[in-house]
Formats: sequence, C-alpha cells, structure tokens
Amino acid sequence: MNYRIALTALLAILSLLSCSQEDPAIETLTIASLGSDTLYTGREYHLSVTSTPRVESPRLSWSVSDASIASIQYGGVLKPLRKGELTVLVTSLQSGGKRVRASRHFTLISSGVYLRDRSITINPLETYTLPYRFLPEDYRPTEALSWSVADPSIASVDSEGRVRGLTDGETTVYVRLGNPLSGFFSEDSVAVTVRHHAAPTYTYTDGVLELTQKVPGLLPMVAKEMPYFSKIIVHGPINGSDLLFFSEQNARIDALDLSDTRIVSGGRTVLPKKRFFSDPEPTPVAVEDDILPSAFASGLTIKALTLPRGLKGLISFGLSFIYTSLTFPEGYEKIELGEFATEQLHLPKSLKHLYCNQPKLFVELTGGEDDLKISSVKDELVLPEGLEELRALLELSSPLTLPRSLKAVTLTGRFDDITFAGPSAITTLSSTFFIQHPNQDKGPLSTIQAQTLRLPEGLETLGARALAAGAYGYFISNQQIDLRTALNIKQLLLPSTLRSIGEAAFFSAQIQEPVTLPQRLRTIGPLAFYASSLPEITLPESLQRIDDQAFALCGSLETVRALGKTPPILGSMAFFRTTKQGRIERLIVPQGCKSAYVQAGYAPFFFDIVEAAH
Repeated sequence: MNYRIALTALLAILSLLSCSQEDPAIETLTIASLGSDTLYTGREYHLSVTSTPRVESPRLSWSVSDASIASIQYGGVLKPLRKGELTVLVTSLQSGGKRVRASRHFTLISSGVYLRDRSITINPLETYTLPYRFLPEDYRPTEALSWSVADPSIASVDSEGRVRGLTDGETTVYVRLGNPLSGFFSEDSVAVTVRHHAAPTYTYTDGVLELTQKVPGLLPMVAKEMPYFSKIIVHGPINGSDLLFFSEQNARIDALDLSDTRIVSGGRTVLPKKRFFSDPEPTPVAVEDDILPSAFASGLTIKALTLPRGLKGLISFGLSFIYTSLTFPEGYEKIELGEFATEQLHLPKSLKHLYCNQPKLFVELTGGEDDLKISSVKDELVLPEGLEELRALLELSSPLTLPRSLKAVTLTGRFDDITFAGPSAITTLSSTFFIQHPNQDKGPLSTIQAQTLRLPEGLETLGARALAAGAYGYFISNQQIDLRTALNIKQLLLPSTLRSIGEAAFFSAQIQEPVTLPQRLRTIGPLAFYASSLPEITLPESLQRIDDQAFALCGSLETVRALGKTPPILGSMAFFRTTKQGRIERLIVPQGCKSAYVQAGYAPFFFDIVEAAH
C-alpha cells in the first residue's frame, strides 16, 4: 500500500517537472539554406529550421507542394524523385493554436548525363564528338554511357559519342545512363542535321590562313590539323563552332581578322562556369545573329583581334587578358563595349555613338580590388571626327582629344589629359553633358580623374553642376561631401570665351594647381567652387559678381588674385571658412584698390589684403 502511494507521488512530481520545462510557443519559423536551392534526384537532403524563440527540437509537420516529384519524411528528410519546381512547407505544432509555417522553393534536377549541344549540323563523312557532363558535378557513374541514333542511315555514333554524318537528312542521337527498369535512369538527346555543304576555299602560307566559307562552322575542319597561325583571315559567315575553335586554339593564333564576317546563329554552345556553389546550374549559351555573348568573347584571348561586322548589344571581353589591339571595321555607327583591356583601340570613321563599360556604373561596389578595375586603353585613343556621343568609364594612359562633332559626353574614370578640339560649336555645358546619371553615386568610378582638363574654345557658359553632378547629387541626398564623387584633376584650363560659371559647377572639385579664370568671365554662381581644393585662383578684371558661398569652405585656398580695380559684388559668405580652417592667407589687389575691396566686404575673409607691386 505504501509502495503505491509513493509511486503515485513520484508520478505527480514528474508531471509537474514536465509542465514546468515545456518548450515555449513558436512565433516564427525559417527553413535553413542548404547552400543551393538546386537539388538532384537520387539523393537525400536533411532540412532544418530555425525558430523564434529558439527551440532545440520543435514539433513540426512537413509537406511538399507536389508529392509526385518529391517526398518528405518525418524530421525533414527530402527525397527528389523527378525534375521540376517544388515548394517545401513546414508547420509548427507548438504555437499555442496559432498557424505558424514557413516555406522554401527548390529546383529539382535529374542526376545523370547532359549533352552540351541541343542541335548540330555536319557534312556527310564529317565527324563531331558530342561534349557532355554529369550533374551534380561530383556524380561519378559506375556504368558506361550508352549511345544510339534514331536513324542509322543518316548518321552513326560510337561508344565515345563521336557522330559521323552519312547522308543528307535529320535524326536524333541519344545518350543514356542506367536502365529504365532499374532504380536509376538518365537520358539526353541532340538533334543532328546532315547536309552537304560546299567546301571552303583557303590558302595557308607561312602561318597565315585565309579562308572563305559560304556556310558557317566549317573552318574547324580545315584548320584543326594546322600547327600554328600567325594570322587567320576569314571571309563569310561564322557561328558558335568557329568562335569556339578560335577560343580553344587561342594559344596557336597570334592575330585574327574577322572584318569580312558576320556572326549567325547556330553551331556549338558555351557552358558558363558557376561563380559560387549556391548559384543555379548554368545553361548553355548560344550565339545569335550579330550577337557576341560574353561567354564567347571572353575566350577570344588573341593578341590582335579585328571584330566581325554589324555586332549589336554589349560586347564584353573581361579584364583578365590585355589585347595588343582591338579593331572595329568600318560600317559601325554604334558600339557598346563592356569590360576590356587593350594597348590599342581602333575605331571606325563611321562611328557616331560610343559606350564603354557603362553597366559597371550600376554595379554596387563591395570594396574589393576587382570593383576598382575598369576598362583601359594604354596608347592614345583616337576618336573619329564624326563622333556625336561618348559615354565612357575608362582608364586612359595617354591624352584624349574630344572631337568638335561631340554633342554629349559622359567621362568617368582615370585619364591623362582631356582636351576639346577647338573651336567648338558647344556654347553651354550642362550637368548632363559630362555626367549622364547625375545621382548615380558609385564611389571612385563615378567621377573624372585626370592630369589636365582643357575645356573648348567657343564655350560661353558652364551650367549648374556642369562638372559636379555626381558630387552635388550625393551631397543633396546624404548631406555630406564624398570626395570619391568629385572631379579630381591636376590642372584646369578654361577657354577665353567663357562668360559665366553656374551654380555648383565645380562643387568639391579637387584641383592641384592654381586656376586662372578667363578675362571675359562676368559671373560666378552660388556654390560654384564650394569645398573645392585649389591653392590659388586669379579673378579677371571683367568679373562683376561672386554669388553666395561661391568659394566657401575651400580649405586649401591660400591666395586670391583680383585683377579688377572695381571689386566684384560679393554674395553672402562668398569666401566663408570654418574657425578650424581659418581665414584665407591673402588677397592681392591692384595698386591703390585696397580700400575699395575692404569697403566691398572682402576683409573678413582674409588675413591680409595687399596691393600688387608695379
């Protein structure tokens, strides 16, 4: 009897302890990442969750959106069965009656063998080995691949995936792994067209191959056995097969001239590499008419490259290879270049619009060294005389002369000297002339860095924010100055025709050498040189007015030379500096004019006002 009483008491105590240690109610759930949301059939994946508040072993209910393509067991064990799109759902069973659930979307891919090409075209008696890969990348099959062809009278295929054309027609080649009756089976296919083509004509002398083909994709058959190419010259259409031959054989090719070719769709494809493990599996990239995808362009690492005619869209070679020369043939009116690095860039006389590396202005910088690398040209870049628009993020090691024909310019990057060919028809520079996207702050890539900036003769007005749109836009948005967005030059040379400098035209500009304003200048607008870094400035005799804060917070300014006997009218706080910056060292005025400048309100901004010696 006493034994039963003691047992009952013990159970009651354990019950009380259990209640006191009960997990709290879950408020939120999240399915943890597996590193990649691309999953493969034939494998198990253990899903886990995090909860708020944190619970070590929460009571959960798991389900999937489509039980025909995947199953999920107690504990979150997910088994993909077929390829497709799947959503996994998990619901908390300890949320105090509230419905708390989470979901995660996955892409399911069949494990097995995949062919790179979707279709190929070959000649009778021509052979072509089909490239393939296994997914996932660490998959290692234990059995051999099985190859077959739907119509063996049109083409044959051997155990290595080598296709041989037999007679004109169309058929399909299959590759299989496993057995449909077993637990694992994978299959892929490629459409094969066999068509007789006229053989290309060619000459090969002293390493120079000159070839003419009426049908694209035939060059590799001719060139594959040749040992070396000092130059390849191609006439006629080319496709992905030709381009991949140039890419795969680039170590044997010194120069490639495609100026008499056009890119047409078809031929082999390129499979881009994954940058990160979590990235989805890449899909093959094919060329289209007059399009050169970066997956192909980045492989054309040939010292001297002349591009095909009529390319459209962005042409990006990457920055890892430095060309000796990149040449565009005549006929182009518009060229859009992405990333590239070359010693020489040759442009056609027909060119009207040139865009260089503009997409990078819209890429968020992470602070890495690669973010600061931009397209570059080492030797002098000669712009065509008929060029009307230039939008360039560039690094130039030689002086740049802008032609008189230009109507709009965006220059960002690092330059040597920038000079306008004059006299120019341009009378006004606005904020959109130099900076196309005035509030597009991208740190060191959103401004001009140069040795010398020479503005064109004929220019009369520098409009508001003309050379400071990015810096001023950042200041308005963030209420602080970021010098990474400011004009950064050694020397500023202004035209003799300049009459007015607009509001914030040189806002926070970094100018290393003294600036002499031209003799016809009449007005300097508010904030024109606000927070600029310049050691000395000369004000012309023609100057009539200096507006509010035009030279405010110019901490490096030590000398102002005024040439006019009549002091220009001063706006509010025109030369204001903080207490820490102190007053400007000196104002030098014409003989006998010191009192006039004192009466005009200049004295509070300068330690000393001195009259110039005769």
